[in-house]
Amino acid sequence: MGAYQYLPVWVLLLLAVTGPVCCLLESGELGKSVYLTVKLNLPAQREVQWRFGTNTLIVSAQPGIPPIYYGAYRGRCTLYENTTLQLDSLTDADTGQYTLSVINVDTGAQQQGSVNLTVHSPLTSPTLKVNVSTTNGNAYPVNGTIVSLHCDAGGQNVVSYTFYKDGVTACSQPYVTCDKDFLYFQPIMMSDTGTYTCKIENSVSSNTSQPLSLTVIGRVLGVALSSNASSGLLWAGKDSVRLTCSALGTNVTFSWHLDGAPLPTNPRYHLMDSNSSLIISPVERTDNGFFTCTASNSLNSETSSPLTLSLGWSPDGNVQCNAARVDQTVRLSCSWPGGNPAATVTMVFQNNRYTAQDTVTRNVPLNVISSGAELTCLGTQLGQDMASTMIMGTPFGSPSNSVSSVNEGENVTMSVSLDWSRTVSPRIQALPATFSWFHLNSNHPFLTNGGKISVISSDYKSELVISSVTASESGIYECEAENFLGNSKFSFYVSVTPGSSSSSSSQLSPGAIAGIVIAALFVVALIPLTVIFILRKKNNNNVPTPTIPVYENTGAQAPNHYDRIITASKEDMAGNNLQESGYQELQFSHNDVYNHLRNAPR
Repeated sequence: MGAYQYLPVWVLLLLAVTGPVCCLLESGELGKSVYLTVKLNLPAQREVQWRFGTNTLIVSAQPGIPPIYYGAYRGRCTLYENTTLQLDSLTDADTGQYTLSVINVDTGAQQQGSVNLTVHSPLTSPTLKVNVSTTNGNAYPVNGTIVSLHCDAGGQNVVSYTFYKDGVTACSQPYVTCDKDFLYFQPIMMSDTGTYTCKIENSVSSNTSQPLSLTVIGRVLGVALSSNASSGLLWAGKDSVRLTCSALGTNVTFSWHLDGAPLPTNPRYHLMDSNSSLIISPVERTDNGFFTCTASNSLNSETSSPLTLSLGWSPDGNVQCNAARVDQTVRLSCSWPGGNPAATVTMVFQNNRYTAQDTVTRNVPLNVISSGAELTCLGTQLGQDMASTMIMGTPFGSPSNSVSSVNEGENVTMSVSLDWSRTVSPRIQALPATFSWFHLNSNHPFLTNGGKISVISSDYKSELVISSVTASESGIYECEAENFLGNSKFSFYVSVTPGSSSSSSSQLSPGAIAGIVIAALFVVALIPLTVIFILRKKNNNNVPTPTIPVYENTGAQAPNHYDRIITASKEDMAGNNLQESGYQELQFSHNDVYNHLRNAPR
């Protein structure tokens, strides 16, 4: 290697514009080269030395003699004519102070200058850390708390640190402080949610961290429950409604309750928009409670104020008339319950009107009610009108079978059905009755339910069933139907043919059986004729029968003898228009008896 090499032009230019300095700072990159230069007044005849630290001699040069390199510096140093030292293949061990000494050979005067060299490795990516827990590069600090970010360079030689949020310098807010490798939020706010990075730099390289996502979590606040329903009623079975739960906060989840219990599973309930909306389609009566929603996140939960739907529904069935005796009075009632809002019910009796919600009751003396009196009940709710009329009189109806002939050991059934029953004519009613059964050929005629005897009765029908009849149970049976205006009796004859094990002496001859059957038929036929004769006898002021028909809605179970026109008063007993095609014409079994009831004094 030559004594003095010529420096590159850019180094010479740099030295030309630089004044005398000492204690210079220089940086070099690991594995690369660096030029160490000290500006001194160089004599023409000089001796030059470069040392590392205080004792390690790197190179020395005398006039006319090539430079001498020492130790590990042989082959990786070059001394230029202007005393600049080029140091190649830098290592971390080369970091330190380098001293240049120049001696004037003629005068012995000495000059010195030094350079502090720092060898930098290429910077690797730092790690951006936060003082809250993270999951997959995501952190969830709480709004209003003190949060710090640390740009950890792992001990590398870093000159500067810069923090970024979403690519923009992050230290611009007055509550954000950047101090070397730390960034402080004092405190962090909801607007600080974003993606953060940090960049490290030195004189030879720079590098940037992986992004860190901060999602600032706010506590759940302001939970509110609202409905898209107008101020009117939601009609059960028809209308639908949407309930919406709103809340402030982050990562909020929603749950729903009805009457304080978790919302039940129901095909009419549809949760939408991450459970923040509940669609009920259609609404039903069971929705007539208070709804609440609860908003939650990892910090807290908050529940809305209750919301109650304004629901409406029709009353149950038709308006009903009732009359029941209480000592010497009769309690009349008209009822149409179960609606929301409550139905307005009006009772009309003996030209008097009484009105109330759902049910109207009135006590009247028993002696002012005569056969044929009418109790009319009217009901109205939100434009829907209903009417029903009860015609008061003694029970009237017909038996199912007057004569039964069965073998011993078989079952026999007898039944009585009263006319104008609710199940057949819900808009024209009769007084309910109680039923009693008797076996007239027995020592214990009154029959009660139990054993082989089964008696099943309602307000308008009664049925007697005798299981495994014996010959001793032959004879005449009677059913008495009674209400507070009187009673009616219905007769049956049962003929039991004994089994083969019975003695011949106990069997009736065919002639005797025929005689009993004929007598029973005569008795049964005589009873209704007698009743008709008595009622006609009482009707001294009978008027001609009007011909305005009364229509009634009869169901699938209505008997055929109700499918004709009944002759009635000029008042519409059912409260229906004649044009209602859904109603059939109704006739009672005995028109003369009905005419008597319609024209009896009220």
